[in-house]
Amino acid sequence: MNAESTKRPPEREWHGKHLSWSYRPHAFRWEGEQIEGINFLPLAREMRAWMMQRGQLSYISNSDREIKGRYTNPYSYSGSALSLVLSRAINAYHDYATSPTPDHTEVDAEVERLRLYNDVLLYTARVCEVAIKQLLYCTNFTESRYKRLALGALLESPCPACKKENGKDPHLVSLIGTLAHPFHLCLEFDHCAMDHMNFVNKLRNSQAAHSEIQTLNIRTVGESKQQLLKDCEEVLSGFLHMLSHFEKLEEEILNDLAKKGEAIILLRLNGLPPGDCNFNLVPGQRFVFDPTGDPQTPEQA
Repeated sequence: MNAESTKRPPEREWHGKHLSWSYRPHAFRWEGEQIEGINFLPLAREMRAWMMQRGQLSYISNSDREIKGRYTNPYSYSGSALSLVLSRAINAYHDYATSPTPDHTEVDAEVERLRLYNDVLLYTARVCEVAIKQLLYCTNFTESRYKRLALGALLESPCPACKKENGKDPHLVSLIGTLAHPFHLCLEFDHCAMDHMNFVNKLRNSQAAHSEIQTLNIRTVGESKQQLLKDCEEVLSGFLHMLSHFEKLEEEILNDLAKKGEAIILLRLNGLPPGDCNFNLVPGQRFVFDPTGDPQTPEQA
């Protein structure tokens, strides 16, 4: 997959407000009162590396839930499964488009084109959704705020609090922009990554997710395969570019949590009781312990 071949999707103005947030304890994996690690997988980093033939996809399964210090982030389990399914869909479309199928008629090839293209569209959009939600699970936003949101609403949606106030026009909120803001990545999301996610989402909604689908266009087997190759590469080149932005966000949050976790572990080793470790962990700000009672003095990292 060639990242340089990416075409710019249609641009739009994003007006979703970026909200303030903090990490919650669920951002870490725990063994009793001890931090064991960070509670999400770098889905974007691994998928991008796999698509560029530079790495393998890791996975976690239900059996891992029984391991000490296990992942408890449900979206990490879903994201692991969806990433593997998408990898199979990518391999399947490419194998079919580039391999001879002498037993397939023109109708067979066209039906297979529709099936494989729909799989690629559906699973690229679903991987985007789950990658966002597993990060949101580490924040102090209640899960009901985002659990049922599809990709488009994660990019920008009306504020649920304002919607409940009669006669008030709700302002818009961007949950992905909210995640990116503390790490100074919101501009590149607003002006690039979100356009790619929006493009995939619109294609998914119009051609794969509901009652509408691309219709049959019976032609030669070779022509159907060429369209499959062209359409899937267009979607996946944009998806690959979007992953490059999302990978930065994952890395920022991983590094931020690693530093905060190390500081908390050191305090515990030095005798700080667990009951005094209820810190307000602010993303993008250096954790500073104040023994006088203020749990954190924010300092820009």
